Amino acid sequence: MLRNLSKNAKITLSILFSFIGLILITYTYFDTIKNNVYNDMNIRYIEQQVVISEPLEEIIVPEEQTTTTTKVVEQTTTKKDARDAYIGYLEVPDVKIKRGFVSPDSKYNSVGYNVMVIGGSKMPNVKNGNLILAAHRGNSSVSYFDKLYKLKRRAKATITYEGKTYTYELTNTYEERKDGSLTIKRNANVNTLTLITCTRNNKKTQTIFIFELVSVK
Repeated sequence: MLRNLSKNAKITLSILFSFIGLILITYTYFDTIKNNVYNDMNIRYIEQQVVISEPLEEIIVPEEQTTTTTKVVEQTTTKKDARDAYIGYLEVPDVKIKRGFVSPDSKYNSVGYNVMVIGGSKMPNVKNGNLILAAHRGNSSVSYFDKLYKLKRRAKATITYEGKTYTYELTNTYEERKDGSLTIKRNANVNTLTLITCTRNNKKTQTIFIFELVSVK
């Protein structure tokens, strides 16, 4: 009887140890996968902190005033100073945006005049750079990003810069609170275009649109 119990105990212990070993192997395997994925995400994605020096708002003006405002903007952006000339153009066909932007050190690099180049931006010809543009929404002559909220995933945007056309595709859209700064979450291994404006129907947040480069011509 004791021998039978001893034999059964050995079998039971053998099965138990095998089961424990299987659990440890499985845990190690999945833990390795988890760490690899985590490390890959750390390599591929970054969170870029940027400061929004000018508030992005929804600007609504009476219709009769829009013509006058437009004339002022056109006059101030045609100065002879080279820094005040457009250095590139943004186009988003799905929402009929086509607008130039000036040098970051121009006094007209402001949401009060143009689509604004945000500090920390890199032009499209910089490898894995991120061009960050911001503008108001609403019905005023400077509300260039009024219709961005209509964009759907995979919508296209182009930047024309130094004789080349860079085509981007919308990959992510998210909101952040208005507090003077924001976090841009993007793939660090590709060139990106980030568009920022105030959120439709929410005065407390701003919306970030992340585009990734798909072609250059």
